[in-house]
Amino acid sequence: MVTSMISPSMSQPTAAQAVARLAERDSITVLVTDSGLGGLSVCADLDHRARATGRYRVLNIIFCNALPEASQGYNRMPSVERKIGVFDDALAGMARWYGPDALLVACNTLSVLIPRTAFVQSSPLPVLGIVEMGVDAMTERLSADSTSTGIVFGTETTIATGTHRDLLLARGIAADRIVTQACPDLAGEIETDARSETVSTAIDRFAGEAMGSVGRKGSPLVAGLCCTHYGYCGEMFGSSLRRAGAADVTVVNPNSRMSDVLFPGGAARRSTSPQITVRVVSRAVITPAEAASIGRLLEPVSPATAAALRAYELKRDLFPYQP
Repeated sequence: MVTSMISPSMSQPTAAQAVARLAERDSITVLVTDSGLGGLSVCADLDHRARATGRYRVLNIIFCNALPEASQGYNRMPSVERKIGVFDDALAGMARWYGPDALLVACNTLSVLIPRTAFVQSSPLPVLGIVEMGVDAMTERLSADSTSTGIVFGTETTIATGTHRDLLLARGIAADRIVTQACPDLAGEIETDARSETVSTAIDRFAGEAMGSVGRKGSPLVAGLCCTHYGYCGEMFGSSLRRAGAADVTVVNPNSRMSDVLFPGGAARRSTSPQITVRVVSRAVITPAEAASIGRLLEPVSPATAAALRAYELKRDLFPYQP
């Protein structure tokens, strides 16, 4: 149901407005979280835009990995209640340790759980998820061409909730124009090596499965990358869909939209030499191979984010967890 996205304490639009008001300040701390390393692309974008625009005199960017253990991903947890409990503890721990001005959940899997956490229901801290940003971006493209079909690519948890589909329906997109495609284990493979044959083969398979579900054969496609990890492989998704028979493909990556709210158009430059820091903190061990794989993708956008990943802080008491 669409109402699953609404928090009793702060709705998604209200949270977005609260985060947007931070752009009126010249010094802020933003915490970004994900159930893995995909959300680091949002940190990289924040850092890049802050340096380019001089919007903030001081910007502290903290990335906290919400993964409790390297072998205990949310998609492997036995129930939704278990996922909510672990994520709730993670949110509370991050806020307690770092006291951010806003918390950005750069993860579709976790964003759909936001309203059901006790932390969000009781805390005044604005917690903004990425789901509606992806839905808004897809809606814009689909509304521009009534013959197009949207494909939502996501993790098993993201697709199982049906939130993206429900929100697209609520925005007036017909059901026969929406295809959802789960991509099991793809996020983890991207972390290991985004340019591996394993990743390209998997994307080919998922693209082919999605194409088989498209009812309007030959229609233009709007492919929504509704997992922050997938943004690292956007071109691969487009190429795979074309090889599977799509003639017209638009790939929508919502990651960059998450930082839009902190960089309003026409805002004046406040500093010619902004003080920007990037930290990466994780309760789970990040392997050198993972840091190298994701770091290579971050480096062209934000060397500071890539460096922070390589020098990440292992913090076992970031939040409590019992396997």
